Amino acid sequence: MAKNTHQTLEPPDETAASADAIAQTLMDRGRAVADQLPDVVDSAREMVGAAQGQVDDLSDQGVLAAAAFSAGIAVGLLLAGAPRIILALALMPTALTVRSAMQRGIRPSGLVN
Repeated sequence: MAKNTHQTLEPPDETAASADAIAQTLMDRGRAVADQLPDVVDSAREMVGAAQGQVDDLSDQGVLAAAAFSAGIAVGLLLAGAPRIILALALMPTALTVRSAMQRGIRPSGLVN
């Protein structure tokens, strides 16, 4: 078999120019994302506050049911091998409901009765 010795390489100037263009594009897009982060954080903070308000409006049994349900979903995702970011997001409702239950003075012994 004959080897193909014809290679088409870009001249060094074109390679450097394309690398600079790629780097500039990445920096521009990174800045655009970074500019939107404060809005995203504020929006997430508002959503968590609204969710906490809804949990606080539940009855004691409702808070216990919500805590058990959200903990069950988190454990199911853990056993299913979900990625860690998904597990962290699934634990947020559990943390909200457990916090509300602890503020009300509900103890785990209420789950057993």
